[in-house]
Amino acid sequence: MKKIFFIIVCLVITLSLNAQNDSIYRDISLLKKNIIKIKPTSFLFGYTQITYERSLSPRRSIEANVSLIGLGYDIYDRDPMGFALRGGYKFYSGGRKIKRSFMKGLYLMPEIAFCMYDKNVPVERDWNLFNGIIKKTTSVILDEKGEVDYERLRKYYIALIGNVGYQWNIYRFIIEYNVGIGLGYYNKTRNVEGFLGTSMDDEHHFGFNGGNDGRYYGVFNANLKIGYMF
Repeated sequence: MKKIFFIIVCLVITLSLNAQNDSIYRDISLLKKNIIKIKPTSFLFGYTQITYERSLSPRRSIEANVSLIGLGYDIYDRDPMGFALRGGYKFYSGGRKIKRSFMKGLYLMPEIAFCMYDKNVPVERDWNLFNGIIKKTTSVILDEKGEVDYERLRKYYIALIGNVGYQWNIYRFIIEYNVGIGLGYYNKTRNVEGFLGTSMDDEHHFGFNGGNDGRYYGVFNANLKIGYMF
């Protein structure tokens, strides 16, 4: 009798545990599938980036973000104004059974990026002993004395980037970090030459760093984002 009672108790406990696990893994409609994220450091470099991520399956999601260029601290004093769009497809690693959400862990994400913006660039001059002669006739900006100080140039880029990163879920709060390398094209306008060569301003493209010579070049980016799941 004791043996039968013991067997029944074991069966009840086993079935109860299996039912709990099944309810966790089967009712995916209760899992959170959307995330809104921001890149807090973007504001320090002259733009504000907002990202949306949507789960498609236990280990797949899509991500898109928009950057408002000019909404941030003008670190290079160039008065930039424009936008950037990026979108990618995430492949998360690990098993398919996730208790709280799908979008967490180590991942790979190929993405495409496009940007277009205007900014001020110091005018290019031919100098002699007496005065400076402006070489370019694009739209210019005058200083307080009414003299030509900057020209307004339009720049754009397009890039394909491969990212590797990790996303942590702390209840509904998200922390994400990734790095990526890729290939991009940036239209040639004009470099700002300094004592040590090209200015860092010309290598900064509001989301990643790359070249500025009107041809294909390697690009690099690193992102730290925080967000909320719903």
